[in-house]
Amino acid sequence: MFDARLRTLLGCAPQDATFEHFEQLLHNDQAVEGPDLDYKGTLYGSGTEAAGELAKDVAALANASGGTLVLGMWEDKATSAPKAFNPLPLTDRLRKDYREWLALRLDPPVQCDIRFVAKCVENGTPKGLVIISVPSSGQAPHAVVGSADLRDGTLRFPVRNDNTTTFMNLAYVKRALAAAEYQAASRRDVLEKAESEVFADRIERGGERLMLTVTLVPDLPGFYPIDSATFSAFRGHPLTMDLPFLRVPLQRFGVGPRRFTATDAARRPRNVAHFRGDGSAAWAVEGPAVPAFPSNSYSDGTEPAWHVDRVVLLVLTVMQHLTQHARRAAVSGTASLRVRLNSADGPQKLATELDRSAPHDIGTGELEIAIGESSLLLEDAGSGERELVRAAAAALADLFQNFGVVEAEQLTLDGQINLNGWAHRYREHISTWAARGGVEILVPA
Repeated sequence: MFDARLRTLLGCAPQDATFEHFEQLLHNDQAVEGPDLDYKGTLYGSGTEAAGELAKDVAALANASGGTLVLGMWEDKATSAPKAFNPLPLTDRLRKDYREWLALRLDPPVQCDIRFVAKCVENGTPKGLVIISVPSSGQAPHAVVGSADLRDGTLRFPVRNDNTTTFMNLAYVKRALAAAEYQAASRRDVLEKAESEVFADRIERGGERLMLTVTLVPDLPGFYPIDSATFSAFRGHPLTMDLPFLRVPLQRFGVGPRRFTATDAARRPRNVAHFRGDGSAAWAVEGPAVPAFPSNSYSDGTEPAWHVDRVVLLVLTVMQHLTQHARRAAVSGTASLRVRLNSADGPQKLATELDRSAPHDIGTGELEIAIGESSLLLEDAGSGERELVRAAAAALADLFQNFGVVEAEQLTLDGQINLNGWAHRYREHISTWAARGGVEILVPA
């Protein structure tokens, strides 16, 4: 785990730590700067140079074994241990700026978490520490784009070495790129294998080919033993689809090659799920298709189409179960997410109930198979549902664009619920779900 030392020092997970927890680091010889901890007494400032410095420090950790940036703590230059606090103003503007800088200056992007730990409030503004958690990345090496200017075309590959940051030479970069290519191919193989096997399992059990599958594969594998003790514990975890259109528990459990399985019926199941020993998991569920009218007419009859509200609800619900399994396998860092739609009898469109009394199709595409992908930070997924929403929104946008629809209007790419994007009959359910998971809801004006 990339932040194992910091967790030990704080006595809790960094996302749960208060300012008092961080006070334990002062003058602590075990909390010295190192490959996994970097202290900064001040913010990064503003402008192109500041953006490049932030990108460099984040990429350096991601290109090594991951770690944490703590802004608002001075370190002793002689001992490298933190010696004093310098509480910084904590504003939404600051977090947004840092996210935008990282998105612009890193290639490929780094999945990291920016949290605030407040100490006090001065003139209405909280002040305290900025904590940037950077997991080891399966997409490394990450480059800082541009030296003094984004347009100068340079790529620099920083890496954390003990308590300093250096830049990779050409030979180092070539080795890192070769390793990344091999790792990406291996991860892709695992993802496609997990997806195809859960799909085939549901078909073999008599399920229809009309199917939505969600697959989650950690970039760095974990370990979940497949034995009698864990199987007994596995059967004790509730696996339930509790949605307005699908209420069914998965109560039939089994064992397969390096995995546990769960279904809701022996024959013709609506759900089949595989939970693997490396922390990856895949879930196949009956596809949420409904009869939909053409968008410009109610007189031409209906055709089966994917109900977008139901697709979104299924993806969010399944993702909760898949990320819980990843945490049971002690996985940290980033994971790859894939959502796939398979129609039963020919191409289908997307459909919505918004602004109409009956479902009607939207977009321009009509497909038998469509795929959307994104990634998520598992640490964030474990401390609330906002990261799930963000990752789901990105994967669903990628999926829906195959149908000529730019994104899932029900969610935002910042991890919020957009209530205006939901049909009225689903708003109460998603509002309850969001409140339970601490997800911000954008309420209709």
